[in-house]
Amino acid sequence: MGEQVWAEVITIGSELVLGQLVDTNAAYIAGRLAEIGVGLAYHTTVGDDQPRMAQALRQALDRCRIVITTGGIGPTEDDLTREVAADILGQELVLREDLLEHIEGLFRRMGYKMAPNNRRQAYIPAQATAIHNPRGTAPAFRCEFDDRVLICLPGVPHETEFLIRQEVLPFLQKKFSPGGRVWINRVLKVCGVGESNVDAQIKEIIRESVNPSIGLQASPGEIKVRLTARADDPATAQELLDEGEARIQARLGPLIFGRGDETLPGNTTRLLEEQGRSLAVVEAMTRGLVTAELGRLLMAHQFKGGLILQEPAPPEALCDRALEEFNADVVLSVAGFPEPAGRVRTEIMVLSRDGQQEERTLSLGGPERLVIERAATMAMFTLFSFLR
Repeated sequence: MGEQVWAEVITIGSELVLGQLVDTNAAYIAGRLAEIGVGLAYHTTVGDDQPRMAQALRQALDRCRIVITTGGIGPTEDDLTREVAADILGQELVLREDLLEHIEGLFRRMGYKMAPNNRRQAYIPAQATAIHNPRGTAPAFRCEFDDRVLICLPGVPHETEFLIRQEVLPFLQKKFSPGGRVWINRVLKVCGVGESNVDAQIKEIIRESVNPSIGLQASPGEIKVRLTARADDPATAQELLDEGEARIQARLGPLIFGRGDETLPGNTTRLLEEQGRSLAVVEAMTRGLVTAELGRLLMAHQFKGGLILQEPAPPEALCDRALEEFNADVVLSVAGFPEPAGRVRTEIMVLSRDGQQEERTLSLGGPERLVIERAATMAMFTLFSFLR
């Protein structure tokens, strides 16, 4: 195994320091660096203040061979990353005509007139290498010197993530040949039971599994089972994850609805599309939440419609009404009936036109908003289970 290469990520923006915006870039970059064997030694967040930014960049370049910044390369006066990078490297900012042409062309294609301040984005340090950004108006750039590199990326997450995948990781692998162990994560998403129930079913696996390590994370509407494998190369790490996932699947299979970034509404509508089935929804509890989540993902011919009712009724009656009114292949109903102590008996039913059905009844308590959200999630999970 070769030498471990260490990196620092600096996320720039006063909105991050003040807590007005959640920083997702640092987590994404850390995960991708771990996959190629680059260790993240530090993560620094700094506001749009030139002296503090300069101090952060100098410190990072002094202690790490790879420094990646996000943010501060937009067109406004508080976008200072270009100026700070040029200053600490002792280089002038120069206008790159090719970058200016790209920015101007992007505005023309969008049908907008480019504001004069957008020219600022075409300036980069004199000895920097431009990184083409097809997703936005802010060109990225990198500066190489000695055995180190400073890479400055935009702060918009979908631009950052694209450039990390397409430009930054291939460059780092070629330049540094990282020799550290790779760390790769995999997330399985579970619905239908609570965190303690999931823990009870797989606690032996969690205790016994060293590589991959396994942990639970509770999120609204789902439980995440997170597996992290360490190996000398990505292929071996993936094999370890496959083995760990197989053990989890053996215990939780029917409760797992997705992996990674997959969502319950997304996977549910995908099954409807694959099976060529149309859907109608009746809600007498969840105020249109299920209709909104599923309806926005389905094509018009697949989503026949939704009814949002004030008064609950037995699930069979609701499903029969939807079948008659919308002539869908599958109908989903969810209704809530008050119970003592402020709880709500929630009745969910899925019924297909050929008579197949699946039902679920549960008692929900807590703040009204959370009850509605949990009921909507369980309704979609019942539909997902029926289709699967």
